[in-house]
Amino acid sequence: MTEPLKADRGSGAPGNDLRVRLTSGVILALVGLAAVHLGGVWFLALVGIVGLLLVHEWDRITTGNGSGALAALHGGFFLAALAAGVAGRFDLALWLTGSSVPAAVLFARLRGIGALWPAMAVPYVALPCLAMIWLRFDATLGTAQVYWLLATIWATDTGAYAAGRAIGGPKLAPRISPKKTWAGLIGGVIAAVVVGGVTASGVELPHPLGLALVSGVVGGWSQVGDLCESAMKRHFGVKDSSNLIPGHGGFLDRLDGLLFAAPVAAVAIGLGWL
Repeated sequence: MTEPLKADRGSGAPGNDLRVRLTSGVILALVGLAAVHLGGVWFLALVGIVGLLLVHEWDRITTGNGSGALAALHGGFFLAALAAGVAGRFDLALWLTGSSVPAAVLFARLRGIGALWPAMAVPYVALPCLAMIWLRFDATLGTAQVYWLLATIWATDTGAYAAGRAIGGPKLAPRISPKKTWAGLIGGVIAAVVVGGVTASGVELPHPLGLALVSGVVGGWSQVGDLCESAMKRHFGVKDSSNLIPGHGGFLDRLDGLLFAAPVAAVAIGLGWL
């Protein structure tokens, strides 16, 4: 559950900073892949811990406080939804995720703070975490499905970086993320299609050609997640979601694409769009 170096962060960093970023990125990738491979409690622990950190970062950015009663409310709903998903009750997990919205709105109104951002916290984090659990705990294809998803996201970011640097051209959303270009988006989607299809074939998922097309959709949508997180940070005037990851910022910074892509991938596979 990690992402490699992205194009819009630290492209002009000194050598020492780049080494820190690369080292952190490699460690995160290895931890994520090991948890996916081991499955069981290891994967659940990773999803749970990272999910709580994501909620913490969200509250820290949007309310200026990642602890306290609101964080406890969000953390409680997130863990309850996660537990329901682990038990196979995804219907209950989705109900708990949805119920967090009016609960957060009521809490915000009672505290005299804006309700929009607190209401979004649990759905923003819980839905992708539940999607990852659903994908990984498929009895026959779980590990392969998550490998495919991660490879697709990584390929999208790498392709977008390479195409954006090599081609340049019109900006994708200059007011939100000035360094992103349409060429980068197209390059990222092409990379997602190629790498997603090859990975699906390599890990012996059924219908690799269909998955290659789904990979393009998933990769493109992950870039929307990247832009949304950038817009949120720009709205609140912050550069990084936290300083938890040396050289990278926070987990929201690293997982923005995956947070949007995981639910889409789960829906696509669940509905048999292959």
